[in-house]
Amino acid sequence: MGGMKVLKKYHAKAPTRIDLAGGTVDIWPLYLFLNQATTVNLAIDLYAETTLEEVSYSDGNSWVILRAEDQSAELKFKWDEIDSVSPSPSLELHWKYLKYFLERKRRSGRFYPTVGLTLATKAKSPAGAGLGGSSTLSVSIIGALKVWCDGSLSIETDGEKLVEITRDVETTVIKVPAGMQDYYGAMFGGLQSLKWGVGAHDRKWLSPDLLSELEDRILLFYSGQSRNSGINNWALFKSFIDNQGSVRDQFHGINHATHALEKALGEKDWAAVGSAIASEWEVRRGLASGITTREIDSAFESAMLKGASAGKICGAGGGGCFFVYLPEKNPGLKETIAREVGALPGIRHLPFRVSRTGLTVEVTTT
Repeated sequence: MGGMKVLKKYHAKAPTRIDLAGGTVDIWPLYLFLNQATTVNLAIDLYAETTLEEVSYSDGNSWVILRAEDQSAELKFKWDEIDSVSPSPSLELHWKYLKYFLERKRRSGRFYPTVGLTLATKAKSPAGAGLGGSSTLSVSIIGALKVWCDGSLSIETDGEKLVEITRDVETTVIKVPAGMQDYYGAMFGGLQSLKWGVGAHDRKWLSPDLLSELEDRILLFYSGQSRNSGINNWALFKSFIDNQGSVRDQFHGINHATHALEKALGEKDWAAVGSAIASEWEVRRGLASGITTREIDSAFESAMLKGASAGKICGAGGGGCFFVYLPEKNPGLKETIAREVGALPGIRHLPFRVSRTGLTVEVTTT
């Protein structure tokens, strides 16, 4: 490709999330059948990152390079070849988001085909963790491309629209209805209550005072088993729409427990917080076979024997990450549970800090 010079660099990062309660009710149109369908989630610092570079090549070409560093995947082409290339599954999102914003940039008259582009991503969350990793990666990509396209980004002004774009494009890749909460966790960060409604959603941050409290009370683990949230959610989606068995009643139960959690958080009633999480998990684990695993159940049992009061799987279940909740701030107990549960076969403790902010994009001109 000859020599190259980086003209401008965009670095975007977005947090993943722990869904404390109310996952799966965030899928359209399921939330329309529930009473004030609500999800509560907590953004954490297992970030997804995108680095986008505008590049000048000495050989006169304008190469475009898409790279998923975690997957060791790369695709190289020229601007006039973008519609004819066939990206691998690990680069399909990169390619589709780039095509979307390239068209916007062309319409604005700010596209210069003599300048190449490199778009590279990496993520701290394990694959199939149930922390919203793919959606978070999407938000980081779309953040970098938004600034590349328009020159600026305002989360307050642009955030909701970018969530819609991200959801729609990602749905064409996973090919099943997408839940909404992951995009909001990544875009806005913090501890959020998300109420899903007709025509619009009511998003709010819960008190910042709760962040450090939850950080001290929650331990996150990876089960060592990847899972596919799209498949699990699609099965539950179909069961709900087809009104199979008691699935609709169970969704109402999940929603009721989530309301109880939000109330307990507002009152800083830490025992009630644990009870609400436990109630949500008791309903969720009965939604379908395979949501929990023998290894995760053993981990929960070990944590409860040591003093944890609740726990649940993150995301759709079937593996991935899970968390346990302590009703009191006890660093010694937290360390003990982290060590003993993390020593179980296949289980790995994932230390985290709460992310008080969502998507950020930094621009450097060289």
